[in-house]
Amino acid sequence: MDIYSAIVLFLEFLIGVLVFPKFIEYMKKLKLGQYIRQEGPDLHNYKEGTPTAGGIVFISLAIIGGLLLRLPLELLLTLVFYGFIGFLDDFVSIMKKRSLGLRAWQKLILQFGFSIWIAYTVLQYRDSTIFGINVPKWFFYIFTMLLISGYSNATNLTDGIDGLAGWVFVGSITPFMFFASGDMDYKAIFVIVMPLLAFLVYNTRPAKVFMGDTGSLALGAYISTYALMKGQELALLFFTSIFLIETISVILQVGSYKLRGKRIFRMAPIHHHFELLGWKEEKIVGVFTAWNIAIAIFYISLFLKY
Repeated sequence: MDIYSAIVLFLEFLIGVLVFPKFIEYMKKLKLGQYIRQEGPDLHNYKEGTPTAGGIVFISLAIIGGLLLRLPLELLLTLVFYGFIGFLDDFVSIMKKRSLGLRAWQKLILQFGFSIWIAYTVLQYRDSTIFGINVPKWFFYIFTMLLISGYSNATNLTDGIDGLAGWVFVGSITPFMFFASGDMDYKAIFVIVMPLLAFLVYNTRPAKVFMGDTGSLALGAYISTYALMKGQELALLFFTSIFLIETISVILQVGSYKLRGKRIFRMAPIHHHFELLGWKEEKIVGVFTAWNIAIAIFYISLFLKY
């Protein structure tokens, strides 16, 4: 990678570290903070009012950096589109002074709509294959809609305690470096990791700012779109095990309660279950991130060609 690219990437991190305190101060001045779910753990009540929508900053830096590094416009527009959905969700939540922003069906309509466009652009780069198997284009469109929307929401579900979604994302996208085929792949990974690390300086417990749906929806869409563009759907599943487990825990919890009237976990997503078992937030973040990376290394060890 050339020195110009390295400087751009480092400046993303440095500018983020300098900008976030100003963003936090501005949000506090406007009294634009997070509203905590009433059904969430009582342990989180003290977080009420913490500035949110921090994703605006690291997404903006990633887009600017991506433009300077001439990354594929389609990949950057993924951040724009899904960051926009998240921003609408955060905006509604703040304006209505509640934890719930957009309705689920409203978000899904927007997510599905943007994912159709992403499927079209991805097919300009590669054949309509899934896990290496040729499929009809219409099936590829459906798969893309479900995959990107699913990962977008999975990252959002994981964003429930300080630093969790951010650190798990870093541990999910960096393993793709082992399958990079050129500088552009490395840049596409680092361009989002560097400003996100700047955010994590202020989001790690005790969080001074939350990424909000603005950040979480965009991150999930970005990593799944990148995997699709590279034809690495299988790697995506292994590299993002925690995002999948968080989502499955919610599905199991809801399904069990509706069918049996009983809960499997003390609370879902599963990170809240461990909270109620007495785990500290820092321990949950550390253990979840470690498991995510360990499973990624397992996959790399099996399939990477040396």
